Amino acid sequence: MGERATPVAADWNGDNKKDLLAGSMDGSIRVFINEGTDSEPVMKPPYILKAGGRDFNIGSRSAPRVYDWNGDGLEDILVGEMEGYVYFLKNTGTHSRPVFERAGKLMLRDGNVIQYSAKDYYARSRVFITDWNNDGYNDLLLGGQDGRVILYESAPAPSYSPVAIAHRIWNHLKETSIAFKRYLRTLAGNILNKL
Repeated sequence: MGERATPVAADWNGDNKKDLLAGSMDGSIRVFINEGTDSEPVMKPPYILKAGGRDFNIGSRSAPRVYDWNGDGLEDILVGEMEGYVYFLKNTGTHSRPVFERAGKLMLRDGNVIQYSAKDYYARSRVFITDWNNDGYNDLLLGGQDGRVILYESAPAPSYSPVAIAHRIWNHLKETSIAFKRYLRTLAGNILNKL
């Protein structure tokens, strides 16, 4: 796995045996399928999880959790990462053959993105899902680099108020702008290195 392995056990292919998914420093998630038993596991060589037909990579310090987040009976993935965001990969396949089209940041009802706030860039979000307040909805516990745990209680439905929608659009534009600026800096650095 290299550095910073973050494993989680789950029956990934529906054969009632524990498999492993593991995040790592490089931002990818590797899947290890168990061909043995739970008491004597034999893992096949890993493959990298795909989203949208390409190798999934979140940038750095991927930390997956396998959970049926949207209650459709299929195992989805929530992923923490270096900057403190939580990404949601919805399973559009089956229980025995999971398929993921894309990853999107989890949002609050008011349109803001969920992010573990830290004093520096390296928030390192880590996710745990449970019904914390026993109301029948999945809540999110988010840990991070400085040792705090933040509770996000689930809202049963998204808000469609004009303010929340405008907030979502603005946050999406802001995130796109930040990503584009990073790309330009990387591109400029690569060009300068070649000169």
